[in-house]
Amino acid sequence: MAAIEVAGLERAFGDFRAVQGIDLEVGEGEIYGFLGPNGAGKTTTVRMLTTLLLPTGGEASVAGHDVVAEARQVRATIGVALQEAALDPLMTGRELIRLQATLQGLPPAAGRKRADALLERVDLAAAADRRVGAYSGGMKRRLDLAAALVHEPRVLFLDEPTTGLDPVSRKTIWEEVRALNDDGTTVFLTTQYLEEADQLADNVGIIDSGRLVAEGTPE
Repeated sequence: MAAIEVAGLERAFGDFRAVQGIDLEVGEGEIYGFLGPNGAGKTTTVRMLTTLLLPTGGEASVAGHDVVAEARQVRATIGVALQEAALDPLMTGRELIRLQATLQGLPPAAGRKRADALLERVDLAAAADRRVGAYSGGMKRRLDLAAALVHEPRVLFLDEPTTGLDPVSRKTIWEEVRALNDDGTTVFLTTQYLEEADQLADNVGIIDSGRLVAEGTPE
């Protein structure tokens, strides 16, 4: 079964065609690397697949749900960590994850337990009660990942999760992505790093100027 199906997906901003007729399929339990330079259309594609932006053409489904007609069902099954993490710098890491748990409908006790487990998982337990504004870039990326995992999504979208990180932080994120995939989570990963796609992805799509120009295994 396909976790993500895309046919003729397009997005235009006025006369500018940011995404031009993309077709792709991501199998359930797969890590799919979406590789391309800055401005190629990676983030625009992710925003459409995660219901944050309406397509201007084509169609797409995630976990069997149409991203336009069944946007609510899509949002219930996905986790999203965008390139620019929207984290309140005045909250602590623990407060932020507990808030996310509340927004996802978890009861208070379950939310506290889930927050503690996720902070431990992403190696932020020791920093859980520090304000997010004091976190390093790598810590913020890991916290954003934890927030995306609160409701145990079937499909996880990661938009350039290691851009700007040092090599150690980058490898930490890689290890967590592999662990999530081992647990059965489908991962759609955008990146501009060929090495990252080679290390993580089962299949890779290369996008350039809004067009999918190549697709296959990293080899």
